Amino acid sequence: MIAFSVWEALPARLSRIREALKLLGGAISGETLPTRVRRAVSGAAARVRADIAFAFIDIFIVIAAYAMALAIRMLDPFGVENPQSFFRDFSKVIPIVVVIHVAANVISGAYGHVWEHASTDEAMKVVVASSVAGTLVLAMSYILKAPQFDIVLPVAVVVMGAFLSLAGMGLVRFRSRLFSFRKTGGGNRILVVGTGRDAAVFARQVPTLSDQGLAVGFVSDGHSAPESARRLAGLPILGHVGQVADLVREHEIDEVVVVGTDPIRTREVVDRCLEVDVRLRILPAAEDVMEDRSGAVDVRDIKVEDLLARPRVATDLEEVAQLLKGKRVLVTGAGGSIGGEIVAQVLGFEPAGVWALDRDETLLHDASLGWIGDPHIVLADVRDAEKALRTFERIRPDVVFHAAALKHVPVLEQFPDEAVLTNVIGTRNVIEAGSRAGMSHFVLISTDKAVDPASVMGATKRIAELMVQLGQHRNDGCVYTAVRFGNVLGSRGSVIPTFVEQIKIGGPVTVTDADMTRYFMTVDEAVQLVLQASALAGGSEVFVLDMGDPVRIVDLARRLIRLAGLTPGADIKIEYTGRRPGEKLTESLSTDPMALTRNPQIFEARLGHPTAYFVLDSIADLEDAAHAGNQEEVRRLLSHLASAAIGIEPQAKAAEFEPQWS
Repeated sequence: MIAFSVWEALPARLSRIREALKLLGGAISGETLPTRVRRAVSGAAARVRADIAFAFIDIFIVIAAYAMALAIRMLDPFGVENPQSFFRDFSKVIPIVVVIHVAANVISGAYGHVWEHASTDEAMKVVVASSVAGTLVLAMSYILKAPQFDIVLPVAVVVMGAFLSLAGMGLVRFRSRLFSFRKTGGGNRILVVGTGRDAAVFARQVPTLSDQGLAVGFVSDGHSAPESARRLAGLPILGHVGQVADLVREHEIDEVVVVGTDPIRTREVVDRCLEVDVRLRILPAAEDVMEDRSGAVDVRDIKVEDLLARPRVATDLEEVAQLLKGKRVLVTGAGGSIGGEIVAQVLGFEPAGVWALDRDETLLHDASLGWIGDPHIVLADVRDAEKALRTFERIRPDVVFHAAALKHVPVLEQFPDEAVLTNVIGTRNVIEAGSRAGMSHFVLISTDKAVDPASVMGATKRIAELMVQLGQHRNDGCVYTAVRFGNVLGSRGSVIPTFVEQIKIGGPVTVTDADMTRYFMTVDEAVQLVLQASALAGGSEVFVLDMGDPVRIVDLARRLIRLAGLTPGADIKIEYTGRRPGEKLTESLSTDPMALTRNPQIFEARLGHPTAYFVLDSIADLEDAAHAGNQEEVRRLLSHLASAAIGIEPQAKAAEFEPQWS
């Protein structure tokens, strides 16, 4: 009964121990430490908490086991000459017995494991530790029988105590394995890419997941394990990442799980599996996710953003917060993908107020459903100069993010007048209205299509950049800057949603040219760049993100088909339609020299420009032609003004600026 009571009290004791150690770990991992250090310390504290908790449990188990063994021995009272001495001697010896067992566990490595996923290797460590401890206690019992000690510990008690200690420790450690019913047949055959600790833990946990399966083996990426390694967690290392497709065929693999979010390795695995029928999934590394005390494995399907072959943008949030906290912020084009995300992120920096402006009520309404906060909705068109001025004078914004624009290249090739009225005249109206209302920062959202523009859309954006460069010479106290980036993954009307819809209906996926390439980034990265640019800006800069290497559109299409669980060419056809008007084969982020900024992933393009007189006169002519609907004249003026900015040195015309535009 005593032993049973001790056993019943173990969960409550363990809970109290964990809570005390949790408080210790929380104090250690305070917010004053850097994130990586904090995670490392927090992880180490969690492991120490678990090990100490198991050590306390082992102490109770050993005491209960030897007490139970002694009680069993005392069931034969006629075979015991002096039973009272046994209990007296037991109380003297049990502390030493406990120390021997716990020390044996420490030396054999019976601590420091995730026991829910332990294998026979870990089980053998517990067996060896208990056997060694029992042998040492038995030897000690003979020594203590000497006259100078006169302490008797029966051999039967030692043997039974060691055996019961082993049984108790094993029961605690392998309780989830002993009392769970696992699927023994069927399920997916899984190949794990990675040979680190996270990969081993995942392979052991596979049978306990909701979508049960069988881990067949591992694939080495050549970095996380020595070439001499042949087995991990009881499973074979079958080859390297270059052999994934062959291994899938050879071992009839249903699912490939990539451990870690290294985009280069993930993209290579996807590319290797383009022609084989297998599901691809990803398991973020432990340091890439927040601490999860439940022990669950977060396996998910691979997403397109996992394939970006470059580091994610690092933003100095403190610098951005200093700019936005307590300020009145206005975002134009707030119903769009970029504008809506700007509103969402700015709301997190405690501004005095955020105004979301768009001319499309449906887009504005839909975007507002996803905002956490209370921005002010403004339904207005930046093409209306008088309405823009009244709006700005009413709001009096400190910071303006100008994302309102027409962006679809093929459509704007047919309607260049509309492109001019929104992208050029609309930008001018916002700058004029903001300047009169006393704004302190203006940030234009631009595009890589503004570089040596070959389309109406690109030309209008380059002219908008020129107005930003010239705006700094208005001497109105405002800092003007532009942010230039490539394609945004998942933005409304972009290539990826188009491909996804084509895949959903069974194809074909249409690609304009087999050699066409583009730069890509995620929408949150694009907005982080915009916010960082607003903090970095000193005036008239055009900032550019280091977006890594350009991606071939046809390769992107193949990867999307593969990520949908289909085989390119077999399940979904790819058709080439030819380049559309205004489309380049390749895009460039800048043909002009670029300088480093405080953020190593953000550069400043050193751009020249014509004089203020020339630019403003040309824009006035463009406005007249656009209002008249003279498409050919609009095209001619666009080409003339955009090309006039090419080849001018950044500092060559500085003396020719006038302090005011008008």
